[in-house]
Amino acid sequence: MSDERANRVLDAAGELLVTFGYRKVTIADVAARAGVGKGTVYLHWPSKLELFGAVLVREGIAVGRAHVAALRADPGHVVLHRTLAESFLTIMRRPLARALYTGDVALLGALASDTKIGRAVAVGAAAHQPQHLGLLYRHGLLADDPAGDPSLYYRLAATTLGFFVGDDLAGGAELTDRAAALGLVIRRAFEPAELPGPDALAIVAAEIDAQYSDLLDQMSRSLPDAPEEGS
Repeated sequence: MSDERANRVLDAAGELLVTFGYRKVTIADVAARAGVGKGTVYLHWPSKLELFGAVLVREGIAVGRAHVAALRADPGHVVLHRTLAESFLTIMRRPLARALYTGDVALLGALASDTKIGRAVAVGAAAHQPQHLGLLYRHGLLADDPAGDPSLYYRLAATTLGFFVGDDLAGGAELTDRAAALGLVIRRAFEPAELPGPDALAIVAAEIDAQYSDLLDQMSRSLPDAPEEGS
């Protein structure tokens, strides 16, 4: 399958998933929207689970790339409250990413947990978090040592997730205002009073860039039949 056609199939699958939910979409639906035969889809993704798992992985890669791009444009994004505020905006503006991040069962069903390739997104991110937070702490960007405070991961995840699922509490606030509110909470609850200067942030940003780039490369290798987005 050509790169263009593979991306077309994944695009079609993602659009249908967001519109109808995993349970209602068939391979025939995806093939029809992509303009290919069912056999062509099955040749490269042997099951519906693997096809939609690839969609989830590609979405995770897209979100990760957006983070790396922001970091390269401004190393100040390495500060946790800015990282999470920017990630909030990126994810909330992408319906599939939002469903994946919040575990939207109505949309995804058991997709994320039932397929090995789909779990790569969540497992990869979870495995990366201790390394990321440990690096921030060592460079004075995190108030508490994650190695000595196991509850830090829970506190941080619960705080962040609340902003993603709290639409009813937002009172119609714009996404940018909600992102700013998330950043404020993270700044006050998880970061030291004084943060390092721009030179130190640039050093940390380079290390985080390398970590994320390696993670994204690993995720991309789990998609042998589908090229990287934008290639």
